[in-house]
Amino acid sequence: QKRLQYLLCRFVEIISDSSSRPVVLFLDDLQWADIASITVIRQILESSRSSRFLLVGSCRNDEMSDDHPIWNLISSVQKFDVNATIINMSQLDKYLVNEMLSDALCLFPRDTRPLADILYHKTKGNPLFFSRLMVSLSRDVLLRFNLSRRRWEWDEEKIQSMKIPDDVADFLTNSIGRLPPDVQAALSTLSCFGASTHMTVIQVLEAGLDLRLKDSLEVSVTEGLLEKTDETFQFSHDRVQEAAYNMLNSQDRAKRHLKYGLALCMRATLDDNNGMIFTAVGQVNRTGPEIIYSAEEKSLISASNFRAGRKAMGLSDFGSALKFFERGIDFLHNDHWDDDYEFSLEIFDCAAKCAYAIGDHEKLKLLSNQILVSARSFEGKLNVLCYTINLLCDASLLDKAIEKCTWLLSMLGVEFSWASSRDTTLILVEKMRSILSGHSNEFLLQYIKMKDHSKIIAMKVLSRLNITLVLSRPDFSPVATLQMVELSLTHGMSPMSAIGFVYLGSMLASLGHMREGSRFVKLALNIVQLFGSKELAGEVMAISTQTAAYVEPMQSAIEFHMVGHKSSQEVGDIRSASLNFLLYCGGLFWSGAHLNRVKVRYEEACRFMEQHNMLSMMQTEGRWKINKLINGYESGIDIPVVTSKHCVDDKNLYARKYFHFQNMYVTFIYRDFGKMKSAAEKFIESKFEGWTILVAPGAQAFIFGLVSFWIFRQTHDMQWLAQGTASKDLIQKWEETSEWNFFHKRNLLEAEEHFCRNNYDKARLCYNVAISASKEHKFIHDEALACELAGHFSFEMGDMSAALEYFTRSNESYYEWGAIAKATAVFNHAVFTFQNVNAQP
Repeated sequence: QKRLQYLLCRFVEIISDSSSRPVVLFLDDLQWADIASITVIRQILESSRSSRFLLVGSCRNDEMSDDHPIWNLISSVQKFDVNATIINMSQLDKYLVNEMLSDALCLFPRDTRPLADILYHKTKGNPLFFSRLMVSLSRDVLLRFNLSRRRWEWDEEKIQSMKIPDDVADFLTNSIGRLPPDVQAALSTLSCFGASTHMTVIQVLEAGLDLRLKDSLEVSVTEGLLEKTDETFQFSHDRVQEAAYNMLNSQDRAKRHLKYGLALCMRATLDDNNGMIFTAVGQVNRTGPEIIYSAEEKSLISASNFRAGRKAMGLSDFGSALKFFERGIDFLHNDHWDDDYEFSLEIFDCAAKCAYAIGDHEKLKLLSNQILVSARSFEGKLNVLCYTINLLCDASLLDKAIEKCTWLLSMLGVEFSWASSRDTTLILVEKMRSILSGHSNEFLLQYIKMKDHSKIIAMKVLSRLNITLVLSRPDFSPVATLQMVELSLTHGMSPMSAIGFVYLGSMLASLGHMREGSRFVKLALNIVQLFGSKELAGEVMAISTQTAAYVEPMQSAIEFHMVGHKSSQEVGDIRSASLNFLLYCGGLFWSGAHLNRVKVRYEEACRFMEQHNMLSMMQTEGRWKINKLINGYESGIDIPVVTSKHCVDDKNLYARKYFHFQNMYVTFIYRDFGKMKSAAEKFIESKFEGWTILVAPGAQAFIFGLVSFWIFRQTHDMQWLAQGTASKDLIQKWEETSEWNFFHKRNLLEAEEHFCRNNYDKARLCYNVAISASKEHKFIHDEALACELAGHFSFEMGDMSAALEYFTRSNESYYEWGAIAKATAVFNHAVFTFQNVNAQP
C-alpha cells in the first residue's frame, strides 16, 4: 500500500512537472472516502511542489460529520503551504434550470421558462432529480418531439398535476419499480456489488446460480440507469445504486451477499483469480457466521479470506490483509485448533504479523495470546515471541527484550556468553577474521545450507538480540554477531546468515578494517539475493548502507536507505522501514541536503512512525535540530519531550549519547560556549562505544573534535586538546577509504589544531583547503562552518578584511543550505563585531 502511494505521488509529480499544461485531478463523492484514500490524497498534496497541479474534490457536506477525515485533510495540508479553497455548491436556481432546459430542447429561454418553473418547483433544483425527471417525462410522452413542427412540446397541465415524491431517492425507487420484474431483480443483484460490476462476475453468477442478468441489465442501460463499457456495468449515479439496494430488506440482502459470495469463492478457487477472490470475500464478509450452518461453507469462506489476506500481504496492504484474516478467523468452527491445527496456526500467525506491521499492538497481543495458548510446539510460538521482543524494543523495554531473547536461546540449546570483556571480544574477532580469511565470498555463497531447524530458529533470535544489545549493551553485541557467523560456518548458511555477516562487516569497519568490512557487507547482500530473503532485505540494507557511506560519496550512498525502506514496507517489517527512513533523514542532513528538503523528509518519517506506533527519540531530535537552524536558537523547546523520556531510561545508552551530541552540536553552531562545554562533558560521560559503524559516529567525531579544540583555546586544559587530536586521527583513518567524505573534515580539524598550537600559517592554509574541498564535494553545511571558523581565526589574527570575507561567505553558504536563522546570526555577529572594532579609538 505504501509502495503504491509513493508511486502514485511520484507519478503525479512527474506528470505535472513535465506536462505542457496544468494537470487537474477530479475526485467525486469524497464523503465516502476511507482513511487509506484520504491518506493518499494528503500525500499527493504534500509531496507535490508544482504549481501546475490542481486537485478538485466534491462531497456532500450534509452526509459528513464534523470529525470527517476530509476536514482533517484540509487543515493538515494547509500546514504545508497548500492552498485549499472550499466552495459551497447550492442547488440549481430557476435561472440555471431554465438555461439547461433551453439548451437541452434547443429552444429560446422565453419559450422554456413556464416548463422550467414547474420542474424547479418539483425538483427543488436538485440536478440528479431534474435529469431523471426529464427522462421520466420523455418516457411518459409528456415531453415529446413534434416532427411536423420540428421542435419539442410538452403538456404543462399534466406535468403540473403529476404526483412526484419530494425526495430524489423515493423518486428513483418509484422509477425502478415501474420497470419489468426481471429488470428490477437484475438491478437489485447488481446493487449488491457497489457502483460498478465486472462482466466476469456477471458471467459467473449467471452460470453458477442460473440467473438471467445481462439482457435485463441492457434494458436498464437504455433507461439511463446504467452505463456499459466493454468490461463493466456501472450505475449512472450512486443514488440509483442506493435506490436499487434499498429495495431489498436486510434479511434478503444478507442471503444474497452470502449466495453471491459463495458462488464467486468456488470460481475463484478454481481459477486462481486475484480480482475475483477479493470480490468474493467482499460479499461473504458482509454476512456473519451466525447465518451459516454448513461446515463446508464456513471452511470455504475462512480459506477464501485467508487467501485474500495473503494476496493483500503480497501487495503490502497489511491493513486490509488483517481484516481478511480476522474475518477468516470469525468463520472458524469452535474446535478448529483440534480439527484443523495447521491452518489455524497459519491464519493466526499471519494476522499477528499484519497487526504488528500496522502498529495495532492491542490486536497483536490478543492474537499472540491465542497462539501461545494453543500452539502445540515451541516452533509454532516462535514468530509471535519474536513480535513480542520487537514490541519490547519499540517501547524501550530493552532489558525485558534481552531477557526474553536469552530465554528463547536457552530453550533452543544455545547459551549466550555474558562473560566477554572488550579485550576478549577483540581476540574472538581476530580469530574469526583469521578463519574467514581462508574463504572467499564465492566459497561462502556455495557453502552447505543450514538444515537443523532449532539452529535456524536460534539465528532468528540472535538477530533480534543483536539489535537490542546495540542500543543498550553495546559491549555484548559482537558476541551475538560472532555467534551467528559461527553457527553459519558450523551448521550451514541460512537466510539469517545475512544478518550475522552484515553486522560483522559493520563491526570490522568500526575497528578500522574498512575494506574487509565492506567485503562482508557485500556478502550479506548476496546472501539475501541467494535465498530471496525479502523479509531481511530492509535490515541488511540499513546496516550495509551506513557502512557504504564510509567508502562511497555520502550523497549517493544514503539513497539506498529509501530502497531499504520500501523493501521493508513490502514485507511488513515496519521496524526496519522506520530505521531506514530515519537513517536516510540523518544522512540527508549530514550530507548537506537543503534543510527544507530534510525537514519535509523528517516530517514524512514522523508521520510514518506515528502511524505505526513507533516511538523514537531521533524523529523528535531531527526536527528540533532543523528548527533551531531555520528558525533560531531560541525557537521551540530546549529539550525534546520524546528524547528526554528516553534519556531518563539509562538502559538506552545510544539514545543518551545521541541526545547529548545533538545538544552539543546546536550549542556549538550558535557559539554558546557554556552550554556547549556542559553538553560535551555529558557526551563524554555517556560511555557508549558501539561496534557498529554508522553515519552518526562520523559526524560526532568531527563535531566533537571542533568542540574540543575550541574548549582548549578557552580553558588551556590539555585533555581537550588530546580529545580533539584523537578525533582528527579517527577522521584521518576514515579518509583512507573515502577522501570525498572526510578530506575536508580532516583539514578543518587540522586547521583548528594548528590554531591551538599557534601554527598560524598552517592553520590558514588548512582552512582554505577545507573550504575549497567542502565546496567541491557538495558539503555546503561544512563549507559554511569552515568559512565561519576561518572568520573567527582571521579576527583573532587581526586580519579584519579576511575575517569579513570569510563571514560573508559563511552567511551565503548557510543561506544556500537553508539555515536561515544561523545565516542571520553569522551576519549579525559580523556586523556587531566590526562595529565595535571601528568604535575603538
